Amino acid sequence: MKGGISKLVIFALIILFATTVLASANTGNDADTMIEIEEIYSSIDSCDITLSSSSALENLILEVQLVREERIIDIATIPIDSISVNSRVIKVVHWETKTAEDGAYEVRAQVLNDKKELNSTEYEFVHGRQVIPEVVIEGTIANSEGVTAVIRPVDASLVDIEYMLVDGFDVIYRAKDEKVSVHTTPLTVHKRWNTLLLNNKEYTGLVKVRPSNEKSAIVVTDSFTSMDDAKITDVYKDEIGASATIAGNSQVPFDGYVQFTVYDENGENVVESAIMRSPILLTDDDETVETIWDNRLREGKYKLVIEIIGNDGDGLDIQETIIDVEESVTISNNIPEEAEEDNSIPSFLVTEAAFVLATVAFVFRRRHA
Repeated sequence: MKGGISKLVIFALIILFATTVLASANTGNDADTMIEIEEIYSSIDSCDITLSSSSALENLILEVQLVREERIIDIATIPIDSISVNSRVIKVVHWETKTAEDGAYEVRAQVLNDKKELNSTEYEFVHGRQVIPEVVIEGTIANSEGVTAVIRPVDASLVDIEYMLVDGFDVIYRAKDEKVSVHTTPLTVHKRWNTLLLNNKEYTGLVKVRPSNEKSAIVVTDSFTSMDDAKITDVYKDEIGASATIAGNSQVPFDGYVQFTVYDENGENVVESAIMRSPILLTDDDETVETIWDNRLREGKYKLVIEIIGNDGDGLDIQETIIDVEESVTISNNIPEEAEEDNSIPSFLVTEAAFVLATVAFVFRRRHA
């Protein structure tokens, strides 16, 4: 009897152990399906990887290796703090290689959670064949405003163009134009960054061109240091004051000044000067900054210098022009002998009134110019 009970206990333990093993195996399989390496593309310069997740995950590590003939050329370890349910994340690696030999390369990527592999994949590419069948990217320029690329067709085709703004490993802005027609002449494309940038920070602009309905693609990158930028687009000036219309040309907020300086005709002595705070400007924003001279300019010619001073105190734009003040009409202060003395207007009031009217006229003329 005791032997039967012992056998029953042992059998129950075996069943429990098997159930536990199967549960663990199933849990592992579920974990594998939680996150997927959806897409990977690499060249000898950079690699972008798209991850998608069906669950909320935290504290992940994306490890990426560039391999040439079983020899690791470069490796990147990218922390992913969290990824939300049913979301996609794009990470970009900039390869640092001492070799650029033509031939076959392999990219190995794996997603880890507490050193446990959740998913992995491999991607192969051949360096030295920069032209894909239909198009080639002749060049690209990225700056604080956006990114521009020139696409040259080999054959007429439709292409999808993807633009990315990269900060370290992270894509902070992404846009896509689908089914763009490329014919016989080079096509210039441009995309503005619709996100705010920090001043004096290193970013990378990335452009990926892929023939529609194909997996092959070509990618070019260009790194830049973000800076505020603004330009003078219009100037108004006379003997009363001056104004300048300022246009923003960067996604780094311009929060600087406009300086007005009036010199005599020889450009040696300062006659009037003013420095005015500009409203904050971004790309395609424009505002008019005005100033009134402390004293009305007398008849003669003057040199006016208008300068935009940036966030760091550097000069962003400057414009020089001439103020030509013609002889003004003299208002007589003589009082006819027959006029009663108590009805006369003091001469200083006439002068002050004339200056006020002239000031109002300047502002009115500028705003309706």
